[in-house]
Amino acid sequence: MNLILKGRLKLLADKVATCDVVADIGTDHAYLPIYLIQKGVCKRAIASDVKMGPIEAAHNNISINNLNDKIETRLGSGLDTIGENEADVIIIAGMGGTLVSELLEANIQKASKASALILQPMNNLDVLRKWLYDNKFDIYDEELVAEGQKIYFVISVKFDGVERAYKDFELQVGEKLIAKKDPLLLPYCEMKVRQVDRVLGQLEDMEENSQLQTNYSTLKKDYLDLIQKELL
Repeated sequence: MNLILKGRLKLLADKVATCDVVADIGTDHAYLPIYLIQKGVCKRAIASDVKMGPIEAAHNNISINNLNDKIETRLGSGLDTIGENEADVIIIAGMGGTLVSELLEANIQKASKASALILQPMNNLDVLRKWLYDNKFDIYDEELVAEGQKIYFVISVKFDGVERAYKDFELQVGEKLIAKKDPLLLPYCEMKVRQVDRVLGQLEDMEENSQLQTNYSTLKKDYLDLIQKELL
């Protein structure tokens, strides 16, 4: 029986173009590799994780689906488990943006040789976007997806060697999301305004944090300007 994906995992899978080899870094249960093989999106897949527990779960699911000849499990950190030019598409999902940046930095040659990186950071998107821009990667697509009360980002990237200038707020909200007017961008921005308001409330009586108050006030204004000018 073919695997059915929904929400975050389905969007990640939809962003993978037809290719020979996909590497899923931090694979957990190997749902993405299994789905991509079953759909004929890739011919072979690597399911990699830093912990033995997820690798054992992945191997079990791969065996249940009779895909041992097409999906290989590998134990190790980040892109250490794949060779240079081995994977056409590299997926890194369900990790913090800072960790994703560190994993890419540790194997930047492998990352730059892939035809696409499909990334789904759980937080610190500004850190990840800054790393990508500073290291001359092109963020060619972004899309939002909701699961319950949470909104997730899926960022599609490839190395092109082009230097890019960017504004601070562009690290908070990707320009591709604004250009396409992603339907979830408005509720996301409204949520961020509420979060900033809570932080400003906590900083209100703390004189030593005046610079921090200014920074958060600017961030709130940027979100409100985006809502008013682009999303309403």
